[in-house]
Amino acid sequence: MIQFRANFQMTARVSAVFWAALIPIGFGAAAKAQESIASIYEAAKKEGKLVVWSSRDVPVNEYVGKLFKARYPGIEVELFKFLPSPAIERLVNERKAGLPGADIIDPNISFLPLLLDRDLAQAYDWQGVFGVAAEDVLFDNRAVVIGHYDQPLAYNTTLAKPDDIKSWDVLTEPKWAGKIIVESFAYSFGMLPTWWGEERTFSFLEKVLANKPIVTNSPTNTAEALAGGQGAIAVGAYASRIQTYKEQGAPVDWARIGPIPAQQVVNVAIKGGPHPNAAKLWTAFWTTPEAQKAFYEVQRYGKIAGATLSPRGEEVQRLGLKVVLESTDVAQGLRWLDRASRMITGRK
Repeated sequence: MIQFRANFQMTARVSAVFWAALIPIGFGAAAKAQESIASIYEAAKKEGKLVVWSSRDVPVNEYVGKLFKARYPGIEVELFKFLPSPAIERLVNERKAGLPGADIIDPNISFLPLLLDRDLAQAYDWQGVFGVAAEDVLFDNRAVVIGHYDQPLAYNTTLAKPDDIKSWDVLTEPKWAGKIIVESFAYSFGMLPTWWGEERTFSFLEKVLANKPIVTNSPTNTAEALAGGQGAIAVGAYASRIQTYKEQGAPVDWARIGPIPAQQVVNVAIKGGPHPNAAKLWTAFWTTPEAQKAFYEVQRYGKIAGATLSPRGEEVQRLGLKVVLESTDVAQGLRWLDRASRMITGRK
């Protein structure tokens, strides 16, 4: 079993505020937090269940769901697999029809304008009541970060060696012409301007494209192509997939260089959802060490920056690698993403 080490010690202290809600306390701020959380739980038990529309794989949600129900008996969790875009579209349509819809959805933040512009995301005092770290609360308390979908450079260990990859400039070296795999949605290149700036990022992408890369149509296909030896070095595969394939014996690994682009994945409690108190508990529960450990053990995801680190995040921090998080200026981030994708695919 994967062991979480000191990276969870700090978070455990923070989350003590959360779990202390179930233990009688004397007075002061802690008592107020206890009363608030206790009242939320009592109301949630009356609601009886929770409806989650999730883009995450079913096993990880089922695992966390069991932990959640053990912590909060009396609340059933109904889990439905939905990709973010159709989930939000359905939510909007059901709201127009007066239907209850979901209590929680969990997209990366690039999808949030579809919710925020329609005032469908419920704001809440996640820090004050549940002790959620300030860095994990975004968009005026309307979204809580539960993990990072990181995309480091990756390589096929039979076709390239760690010493071959000293920086992102490897993608432009003539010796790797036709041996680089690039993912067409351009998630990585859409995040790099946050650190590099627009001019450097898109000038660099032009050089990468001049090196005649192999273009794939998804992060998963990128990882599969790399594992199959279709290319030597890849940009756009999720580290989770690379790590899983490596553990299964595939000749792949992620390069220990920065910067590492990472999408920010959030829980959003839906305003007007049928079970609002259960939604608060679920949202906060995902930030605890217990849920974060499960996220990594089942799916090899977690956080690679901040106070609560997955084992991969701990290694990233120990090596001092720069992490570039998906921009909270979503409109700007989407413009960068569209520009990069158009360049890669040749769309006008």
